Amino acid sequence: MKKVLCLFLSLLFVIPLSSAEARIDIVPQKIIVESRERGGEVTILNLSNEESSYRITLKNLQQNIDGIYTDIKQPLNSQFDPEKIVRFSPKQFTLPPRGKQKIRITLRKPSDLEQGEYRFHLQALQHRRPQDLKLEENSKAVVLKMNTGISIPVIVRHGITSSGAQLGQPSFISANQTKSEKPELHMSISREGNASTVGLLQVLWQPTGENARRIGRITNLNIFTEIDKRNIKLPLSEMPVGSGKIYIRFVGEDGSIFDEISLDL
Repeated sequence: MKKVLCLFLSLLFVIPLSSAEARIDIVPQKIIVESRERGGEVTILNLSNEESSYRITLKNLQQNIDGIYTDIKQPLNSQFDPEKIVRFSPKQFTLPPRGKQKIRITLRKPSDLEQGEYRFHLQALQHRRPQDLKLEENSKAVVLKMNTGISIPVIVRHGITSSGAQLGQPSFISANQTKSEKPELHMSISREGNASTVGLLQVLWQPTGENARRIGRITNLNIFTEIDKRNIKLPLSEMPVGSGKIYIRFVGEDGSIFDEISLDL
């Protein structure tokens, strides 16, 4: 009975992973393949202090109005099946500590593909090795290491595409009413055109008689083509109080302004 109890107690404790715990990154964080291009490339980074093996796969992720992704089995668009159109290499490899590997992506677009935008996600998954999941015979602990993965969107534009956005009416929520326990800006952004809207959302606060200062921003804000509107909850570094002006601006990656609004307090 004592042996059974000791084994049970040992299973209640999980040893924290050491500093050698595997970490992974992909650069860039997204790929946009323009109409005249036939592919792109990314670099997988092993940020850990141990050798790691990786496998590259394609995924179909669908975005909802709150910016949350759902893994779906079928392609986002029936005309563009990544499994048939996309080729990439290498698919599996091992990296030394702090090593990196370039992945080349090529497209074989059908000749009758309609103009517009198509998307899939590229996922890099670190293999879980058998020796990383074990019960130490002479230890009262379980060592557990799970698979680590990261994915990025690959946006494919074909023919004539356009994108734009319109900011909705903003509202400011005090910190005692938010889950983040910070003041937040709540608003919706409507997408326009037949392509995704990708850019930077920033909020500036200019109290009367002072210079404007940034109190919040979201980089790499995506509104993909499967939704026409996205709800935003942006934590702010401070709540605008008193008289002054608030500037909210949504800027595209090329520096052009999709939309901006200003409010007087």
